[in-house]
Amino acid sequence: MSESRFLRMLSWALLALLVGGIAWAGIWRLEGGRWERVETASMGSVAPVNTLLWVEPARFSDLRVGDFITFHPPGHPDVTYSHRVHVINPDGTIGTKGEITPPDPWTITSKDLVGKVVMRWKGVGWLVVAAPLLLVGGLLLWLAVWRIREPRWRLPTTVVGAALILSLAIVVYRPLIQAEQLGFSSVPGGARATYVSTGLLPVRLQAYRGEHADLGDGHVGTVLVTQRDGNGRYGITMRPHIPPWWWLVLVLACFVPALWTLVVGLPSEVEPKRRRAAS
Repeated sequence: MSESRFLRMLSWALLALLVGGIAWAGIWRLEGGRWERVETASMGSVAPVNTLLWVEPARFSDLRVGDFITFHPPGHPDVTYSHRVHVINPDGTIGTKGEITPPDPWTITSKDLVGKVVMRWKGVGWLVVAAPLLLVGGLLLWLAVWRIREPRWRLPTTVVGAALILSLAIVVYRPLIQAEQLGFSSVPGGARATYVSTGLLPVRLQAYRGEHADLGDGHVGTVLVTQRDGNGRYGITMRPHIPPWWWLVLVLACFVPALWTLVVGLPSEVEPKRRRAAS
C-alpha cells in the first residue's frame, strides 16, 4: 500500500469517526443528556478526577439507594455534584454521599436533581480541558503540513507535530501524575498520611526510609512515616509506578517507525519505487 493511499484512507476513517461521534453526541444532547467532568476525588475509583460523566434525565421517584446521580446542592443552582444516593428519607428527600467522603450535609429534592449517571469515561475529562490547546495546535499543524510542497515530508511532519502538541498539553495540564492528601495525623512514633491518586498513571507513595503504598487512579492509600528527613519533617515522595506491561507497550511503540520503514520504505526510496512500478 502506498503512503498517499494509506494517508487518504486514514483521513477518511478519522473523518467518519468524527462525524459519527458528533452525530451521537448531538442525539444524546437533544434527548436531554448532558456531560459533567469530575473535578474532585470524592468518588474515588468509581469516578476519578477527570472522568467524563454521561448524565441522562431521571425521575426523582425512581431513584434508589446506590444510584449515581448528578444534582445541585440546595440553594446553589450554579454548583454541580455527582454522588451516590445514600439514604431515602421518610419525607421523600434524598441524602447523598461520595465513595470516600462522609455523608453530604444536605438533603435534596426533585428540583435539585440534574439526572442519573449512565456512563463513565475515565480520563477523558482532561481532553475536554485541553481541547482549546489541542484544537488550536491541530489547526496550526494542519496549516503547516498543507504548505509543505514535498509530499514525502508531510507524514513525518504530522507525526512529530502531533507528538509535540500532545506533549505540550501534558506539560500544561499535568494529567498523568497527581495525588491529593486526605488526612495527616500524628500517631505514637510518627505520623500517618492518607492520599488519593488523581492522575492517570499509577503512583507509589514512599515514606522517608519507610513503607510505601501503590495507588491506581482514584485509589486511596495510607503510609506510616516514622523517620524525619534532613529538614526535620516527615517526608513523603511520589513517583510513577508503571507495571512491566506498560514498559513493553512503550518499547514496542518505539519500533513503529522501523516497522513503517520496512513496509513502506525510506522517503528517498518511495518515489523511485513508484516510478519503476509505473514503467
